[in-house]
Amino acid sequence: MKKKFKISICIVSMNRLHHLKQTLLQNIIDNSDYQMLEYILLDYNSNDGMEKWVKENFQKYISDGILKYYRTVEPTQWNPSHAKNLAFNLAQGEILCNIWADYYAGPQFATYVNEQFNEDENIVLTPIKSQRESLLCAAKPDVLAKVCVRTADFKAVNGFDEKMDRHGFEDHDFVNRLELIGVKRTLIEDLSFLNFISHSDDERFEENADDLKVYINYKSPFESEILFLYNNGDYKKASIIDNYAAVSGRFVSSYIPNKSLFEYTVRTPGWQFGVWNEQNDIIRLSGSRGFFARLVKTRINGHYGFQSKKGSIFYIIDDQQLLKELLTFDHFFYTRSIMEENMRKKVVVVNSEGYGQVRKFEICTK
Repeated sequence: MKKKFKISICIVSMNRLHHLKQTLLQNIIDNSDYQMLEYILLDYNSNDGMEKWVKENFQKYISDGILKYYRTVEPTQWNPSHAKNLAFNLAQGEILCNIWADYYAGPQFATYVNEQFNEDENIVLTPIKSQRESLLCAAKPDVLAKVCVRTADFKAVNGFDEKMDRHGFEDHDFVNRLELIGVKRTLIEDLSFLNFISHSDDERFEENADDLKVYINYKSPFESEILFLYNNGDYKKASIIDNYAAVSGRFVSSYIPNKSLFEYTVRTPGWQFGVWNEQNDIIRLSGSRGFFARLVKTRINGHYGFQSKKGSIFYIIDDQQLLKELLTFDHFFYTRSIMEENMRKKVVVVNSEGYGQVRKFEICTK
């Protein structure tokens, strides 16, 4: 006899009311056929009027126990791993499903989830393919955060890694670690369950180009040294490798696929950090372990740059598109590096001091 699992669809939102107005009611209606279902809506310290809107428009669903609305005022910045952990901890279902505010669950999605876990309870539902195949997925990257897992398995790995405190790769890492304890990755491939509201990356994360200046030293056709000079006097520097261009000159590249999972990576030893100052057209960099460099302003072929003692020339990046691409790469490389380290060390359990914790949250009952 088929079991009816209690399912919790968890939605976490920070200032995404404009998306919730399009998706929340539709998701409830689309899954009204499944009775063993609750929606956990976590207001992650939004200031866009979400609380007022929910209380004015969803009282019936709150009274009936279909929708449970929680609000925390503690977070000052968006942390997707912490937000999802908190929502999952608040849920009462045997199966926990995450969707963002801009996701449509899809008609009869809960019924589909129940059927999948009846066929095999030892699974995690996700659109993300394994790294052995690629980091591509059955759906567009916008919908990678849709994941369904047994509560017991979520707790077994201590949830999403909260070191990944910004958008990107926390879902890949979560599924990777579940696989390490024997949970089987099962792909969500039905496109009716993979619809979303398309929007720009500006709503996912914010990188303020006004806070820094970025310089580039073109070392080769496939390697560039990037220097971030922050207005607060900090700097970081690294060489970025184009993994595809780096092997393009090899004969074997014409018939052997490139094994690199990512187009770009940072050359070992990774980012170097320190402090900087500029005086009399000279930039001085002081880093860890006694590193020191002087970059002297110079003019070459009509362009100003800063030249190192070894002759490397750093040109300021004023192309806004290139600047945005570099800031985006830097944003995602941070969480990607944590994911890769967890995989390399075969880390299963994270968040040793607890996960999804807040001192206080509010529950809306009316």
